[in-house]
Amino acid sequence: MNPIKNIGFSQPGRNNSFPFIWHAFWLSLAETFTDKNSVLPGLILLAGGTQNDIGYLTAIMLGVPFISQILFTTLLINKPYKKKYLLGGIFLRVSAFWGVALTISFLDSFSSAAFIIIILLWMALFSVSGAFAGISYNDLLGKILDHSERKKFFVIKQMINGTGIFLSAFLLKELLTGMSYPANYKYAFLLAGFLLLTGTIGYFRVKEKPTLTGNKTYSFFSMLKEIPHILRENPNLRNLIIAVNIMSLSVTITPFYTAFAKENSLFSAEFITTILIYQITGMIVSNFLWQRIITKIAYKGMLRISALLYVFIPIGALILIKFNSVAVFALLFFIVGSAISAYKIAAEGALIEISNETNRVLFTGIFGSLNLLTLIFPLISSSIISLFSYQFVFIILPVITLSAFYFISKMVCGVDRAAGE
Repeated sequence: MNPIKNIGFSQPGRNNSFPFIWHAFWLSLAETFTDKNSVLPGLILLAGGTQNDIGYLTAIMLGVPFISQILFTTLLINKPYKKKYLLGGIFLRVSAFWGVALTISFLDSFSSAAFIIIILLWMALFSVSGAFAGISYNDLLGKILDHSERKKFFVIKQMINGTGIFLSAFLLKELLTGMSYPANYKYAFLLAGFLLLTGTIGYFRVKEKPTLTGNKTYSFFSMLKEIPHILRENPNLRNLIIAVNIMSLSVTITPFYTAFAKENSLFSAEFITTILIYQITGMIVSNFLWQRIITKIAYKGMLRISALLYVFIPIGALILIKFNSVAVFALLFFIVGSAISAYKIAAEGALIEISNETNRVLFTGIFGSLNLLTLIFPLISSSIISLFSYQFVFIILPVITLSAFYFISKMVCGVDRAAGE
């Protein structure tokens, strides 16, 4: 029995669902090559970078796209058709992949510092264009899927993502371990661009209906002034933003586990591919569990599970490093993969669920622009680690993450009522 057919898309979703599944698969193949917890930190470290550079990378990959969403929201909020903007954002991401490959081809022409800066700039383009495309993606998806269909869709999407990432992980392992640096990274990013470009084919089939736009127009500064009022009027959005900001501290520290392993003499090209495969396996295996329980616990429950996993991960890092074994420490990334999967299902699903067709773009922009800690914390975390230690940060983080449960409990969503919340 085909699980995708069982999602139960209604019209026009029955005609438009396949392009989203198609894109999810090819995107998952491509994004493995820019995994911010293993592959990209590995490239930075191999190029002579430090934990400070990993902090910049993490801020760019996680924080910059969120912060830039408020600008893109003002541009797109009253655009009735979003597909062309979605495609434009994806094409820019493809160019970022190929830009990295081109830069690596001329590695000998750059100093280590210049090379890292250029790579960070390409990743900034990759991240910002992803944010631009993401606003249009959420709008399209919200118009196509009914409330009752979304929970199953997000789980199926995560399963598709996990499968694609798992397949590409073994391909990436062959590239990274079968070829010498930097040729291995060059061909990896070149291939990633072609994979992502293939994923756009399905969107040309989407028959988009116009979004019901409001009469009010926003400039960048007028939207900033409007945010406090919108948050007062929408406690669900406010509590989701606070909860996600708290959880983001643990999310953004994840790439530093690679630097932590290097400090403890566990880092190598094999280490990069090993932790990536463990992380992907965790995503895939956990998805089967999330598929079974999401109808019972809904998005709030998934947020709680994600927060709980991120409470245990830093503690697990401190315990597993004591074994001085790549195979043992890689087990941490199995939990990381499970947490990533739960977080994506919960955050994406909750944001769409608490919004409607007229305010979804607005909510997406505000949600991203106020996810400030994803930008700030990676920039200061390396300084905190240098001033204190990895152990200090990994002990404090779980305590902070626990406070997210209070704000999650205050959220009220329609599907949560149906699930007994």
